[in-house]
Amino acid sequence: MTTTIRIDNDLKHECDLILKEIGLSMSAAMTLFLKQVVKTRGIPFELKAHVPNKETRKALDAIINKKEKLSGPFTSHKEMMKELTRV
Repeated sequence: MTTTIRIDNDLKHECDLILKEIGLSMSAAMTLFLKQVVKTRGIPFELKAHVPNKETRKALDAIINKKEKLSGPFTSHKEMMKELTRV
């Protein structure tokens, strides 16, 4: 069976170099990954959410604790970030 996936060119190139060093093709590496998904019945490595930096955490805490209010709704990500940095 053939499966097609889209991968960023730089990522693919870097991955190919590393896999070549350990003697694996991209196909073999993907097969190993998929077998581990089946074996573990999930992603075979830990996934974590992005941890906000100290400044962002302080702004979020102030909003959560109702010390500050956001003035949203926002029309863009930049607009929201500008407001968050004000807090």
